[in-house]
Amino acid sequence: MSGILLLTYMLAFALGCMTLALAIVYRLSVKQHWATYFIVCHASLLGCMMLLALQILSKLFLTGLIYQLVSYSIGAVFIADFTFLIVFIPYFTTWVIAHPWRQPYKGTFFSLAALYLVLGVCRQVLDLALLDQVMLFVFVFVVAFCLVVMLKNLNSIANKTARASAISIIIVSASMVPAILLALFFPSVKPLMFGIYFIALSITIMTFLFMEFVRLGRESSVGPKELVLEDLEEYHITEREFAVIRLISKGCTNKEIAGELGISANTVNNHVANIFSKTKVRSRIDLLNLLKQSW
Repeated sequence: MSGILLLTYMLAFALGCMTLALAIVYRLSVKQHWATYFIVCHASLLGCMMLLALQILSKLFLTGLIYQLVSYSIGAVFIADFTFLIVFIPYFTTWVIAHPWRQPYKGTFFSLAALYLVLGVCRQVLDLALLDQVMLFVFVFVVAFCLVVMLKNLNSIANKTARASAISIIIVSASMVPAILLALFFPSVKPLMFGIYFIALSITIMTFLFMEFVRLGRESSVGPKELVLEDLEEYHITEREFAVIRLISKGCTNKEIAGELGISANTVNNHVANIFSKTKVRSRIDLLNLLKQSW
């Protein structure tokens, strides 16, 4: 069993290094905040894969207090990373389906992350195996919820790359169901599942990044990139507000925007006020200058 674990962790480490390198290149090419968060988390998980491999080897050389300290350190890093994933996975899901990351989901998943963190600390202190199962259930619930949301919105995703990414995420996640069930009913196989989870995560993100690089290559060969909703992700702009922004960039007045979108002038005024508030600008000129930076 130790040999299989060691092989799994080393394979996970190799795939993780490739994914991390691609993510760093992607972050340097595209201004996406989720990529920064992912790089930090993935690098930490990558370190855990190496530590788990070393932990297996350390059983031959370390005993007593030193071995316990190594085990607690690895457990603490894993708890912190999975706490982060409970927030990151829904955040990434909303980015894929082009929906704003907002309440009540935002508060819900932050609460679940806090619950997972508390359970993890109690698990480290009290060493209760039951808490492992509860923590796994919380994590599985978050992943399952996000998959359902992604599946529900699959046909409405306009971006072809995002749609293909969503399909790949669903396929990889579905293939993980047997592994998750094994971990739920047979806790002894959970160490192996850590490596498998990480491999699945790496494959999913790697698939997405490859498709993104293909898309970016096509756009650069065609001409200048057109502003899309994802470029304004950090400002939490809604789809309707983005439609208003595009018309503002074309020089339309509020009255003309109202006619184009089939809404009242007062509604347009409210949208413009919200856009100014979110982007922290005071005029259309400031907004247009900000949009040029986002391109």
